[in-house]
Amino acid sequence: MIEQRSSLWSRAYPVAEYAVQCYVLGLLPAELLAKQIVQEWEVAHSEWDEPTPSLLTRIAQRICSCVLYMAWRSPEVAVRNCAFANLRRYLQSSLAQVSSSASRQRAVNNVEDVLNQTLLVLHRMRLHNTHAGPDDPATFLKWVHTILMREYYASLRAYKRDACLSLDAQPVSFQEQFVSTCYDDPQDYVLHHELRAALRDAILSLRNPRYQQVLLYTYLAEMDERELARRWQVPAQDVYMWRHRALKALQNKPEVMRKLRVWRTG
Repeated sequence: MIEQRSSLWSRAYPVAEYAVQCYVLGLLPAELLAKQIVQEWEVAHSEWDEPTPSLLTRIAQRICSCVLYMAWRSPEVAVRNCAFANLRRYLQSSLAQVSSSASRQRAVNNVEDVLNQTLLVLHRMRLHNTHAGPDDPATFLKWVHTILMREYYASLRAYKRDACLSLDAQPVSFQEQFVSTCYDDPQDYVLHHELRAALRDAILSLRNPRYQQVLLYTYLAEMDERELARRWQVPAQDVYMWRHRALKALQNKPEVMRKLRVWRTG
């Protein structure tokens, strides 16, 4: 038993060190997080279960979510400042991954604006709503990430809307070049982005944050399930399952399902 606990600790500690750097720097020591990871593992699993890095990471993320949530809600200014510093690092990392392609970097004029707007939303929510935040503090990181994605796609839509409207101010030769390289019909440009906006709103109507994320990434951000699995450090089967359940949750909205099919084939 002592040997097994020592082995578990040796696996949990590197996970804890990394999680602290990512989510709760200055709020929770790595040693304490590793201890909590070990305790949660031992409560939920038998001694014969294999503590894989992905499972330990998920435990660490849930613990860090709770700690970060409490710090975000703290009445102490120093603790709140530390929480927002951690949120900024987490959001910067998430935003860098989501806007990594050249086309998305061009579309979002200023990534820093998206980051600051997300932090401002979080500040205002905490300030004006005593019950702000997810029902389960262990999902705080996911909840924050959903807000980031909402602001990111709002910025993306604004950029594309402005680009569409600015066509009228360009020379005819420029307009023809734009249409010939991007769309056969100028109207297709508008319809394409109207479809994207409608799908985003439908996806964000889902109550489960994970379902929202998996559809936003696989449809609108055009990431495949295996790429998502690597990013979230979970088995690819989990991502396929979440996507299947998310689509099932939308089956009572045939118009949305039709638009999803159109988006995939378009």
